[in-house]
Amino acid sequence: MRILVTGGCGFLGSNFLRFVLQHYGPEMITNVDSLVTGKLANVDGVAAEYGNRYEFLRADIADSDLIDEVLTTHQYFAVVNFASASATGAEGVANLLERARQHGVRRFVQVSKDRIPEPGTSGSFWRKGLPPADEYQAEADEVAIEAYREYEREVVVTRSANNYGPMQSPRAFVSGSIIHALRDQPVSVPGDGSTARPWIHVDDHSAAVFAAVLEGHAGSIYHLTSEHRTRDLDLAHTILEQLGKPRDLIRLTPFDDVAEPPTDEDAYLAHEELDWEPRKNFGEALRETIDWYVRNREWWE
Repeated sequence: MRILVTGGCGFLGSNFLRFVLQHYGPEMITNVDSLVTGKLANVDGVAAEYGNRYEFLRADIADSDLIDEVLTTHQYFAVVNFASASATGAEGVANLLERARQHGVRRFVQVSKDRIPEPGTSGSFWRKGLPPADEYQAEADEVAIEAYREYEREVVVTRSANNYGPMQSPRAFVSGSIIHALRDQPVSVPGDGSTARPWIHVDDHSAAVFAAVLEGHAGSIYHLTSEHRTRDLDLAHTILEQLGKPRDLIRLTPFDDVAEPPTDEDAYLAHEELDWEPRKNFGEALRETIDWYVRNREWWE
C-alpha cells in the first residue's frame, strides 16, 4: 500500500511518515512538501533508512500539474494531508481532493486542529481572537467535508489536541518552553497559567491518523484528545525542574478567553471506531522529549 503524505516535512507530517515506515512495513510513502513551512531536516536520513519505500518530491498541493504528475507515478490508496492551511488555503485542499478523485485514490484524510470554528459563525471560535491560520484551517476542513457530502468521497477529518515531541517548531508551547529555558530566557505562560489542557505525544497522534486511514468511517470527524490534563503553569514548572532552571524564568503573559479544551465525549468516535487512545505516559514522554532537545541543540539552533 502506498500513501501520499502532503506536508510531510512539518512536525506532524514527518513524525507520521517515520511512524508508518517504522511500524507498518512494507507500506510505502511519497512525501510532497512545498518547504514553505516544512524543513528537510525533519526527514533527514529517512530515504537512506527506508530505500524505495520512501520518496520526496517538492511541490505545492495547489499546483495541479505537479500533483497530477505525482499521482500518475504510483497507485495510491490514500492521501493524508498535513499541509499548512495558512500556506495553501482552501484552494490547495480543493485541488488535492479533485486530483485524488481523478486518479482513483480511495481515501482522503484531512489532519486538523482540535477546535475549529464552524463556517459563518465567528462567535463560535473555541478561543476568541484566533489568528487567521485557524480561519484558513476551518475553510480547508469544510472543503474536505463538502467533498464527502456532495460527492460521497471517502473523506475523514482528524482534529487533535495539543501535540508535543521531537522536532516541533520552537513556537509551540512545550518545545518553546524547553528551548527558552535552555537559553536561560523567559518562559512565557499564557494567562495566569491555570488552564488545564490535554497533551498528546506526536507518536500517539500518528497512530490515530494511521488508524483513520485504515478504519475511519467516511464523513467522520475524529477528535483526538486525552483524559489527562495538565495546567500550563505546572507544565512549565516541570520543564524547568528537569532542566535544573529556576522558576523565576516564568513570565505570565496576557491571553484572553481561553475556553475549555475538547472533552472526553468529543473523543468517543476515535475510541469506538478507531480503537484508539493515547498510550504514552505523559510524564515519561515529556522527560524523553526534554532530553531530545537537550541532545539535539544543533537542530533547534
